[in-house]
Amino acid sequence: MSTPPNRPAHLEVLPCAKRVRVVFAGQVIADSRKVRILRGEGMLPVYYFPRTDVKPEHLRSSPDITEHARAGRTEHFALSAGDRHAEGAAWSFPQPADPALAALKDHIAFAWSAMDAWFEEDEEVFVHARDPHVRIDTLACSAHIQVILAGTVIADSRRSLMLVETNHPVRYYLPADDVRLDLLTFSPRTTRCPYKGIASYWSAEIDGKTYENIAWFYRDPIPEIPKIKDLIAFYPEAVDAILRDGEKVG
Repeated sequence: MSTPPNRPAHLEVLPCAKRVRVVFAGQVIADSRKVRILRGEGMLPVYYFPRTDVKPEHLRSSPDITEHARAGRTEHFALSAGDRHAEGAAWSFPQPADPALAALKDHIAFAWSAMDAWFEEDEEVFVHARDPHVRIDTLACSAHIQVILAGTVIADSRRSLMLVETNHPVRYYLPADDVRLDLLTFSPRTTRCPYKGIASYWSAEIDGKTYENIAWFYRDPIPEIPKIKDLIAFYPEAVDAILRDGEKVG
């Protein structure tokens, strides 16, 4: 998130009990156990660091002053470290207008993609700050799951893992032995999830036609989600159908 959020219907500021660090140009520029998390419906959560826990030598005030719909006057900062420089890579609300955001006074947020790395305690966090309200449950599922593509059953399982994630569709992760791996090829694509880790992808080859990145798996999921390791999940929109006990899902 490179700019302060727009105006969701509901915003809240939550304390974070974890130590959070930000690395820019190979240097830790912010390190705090008193981080606040700004979250709201329809926006990604954002870490806000007490200004006293941000190294001032890396901050340079920008002449740009903008107005936030809820937080009021917004100051912007450039970041410098070594030979790296990033304009507008941080912001702060000197005097939040909305009482709900009062805890963000004298706190600074950083544009996620402009940083080298983020850590909660000693574990790297990817994509965006973790939302304390997000829950992931992984449940053994004996339902009959079939995946159909180009009229071909490419996966058939009665021993899937059902992954239920807050505000996301249910996903079914299938053992590789229950998937037609002879029809799949590895893809160079990878993505990252703040709650699950780094995903690798499969494409399919059926009757001479390639279907790109229809499924994904996690070689090394983060420690909180070990049960999905090496299981394969399919995008419903990338295949003809995913069936659960004969009924279409997804």
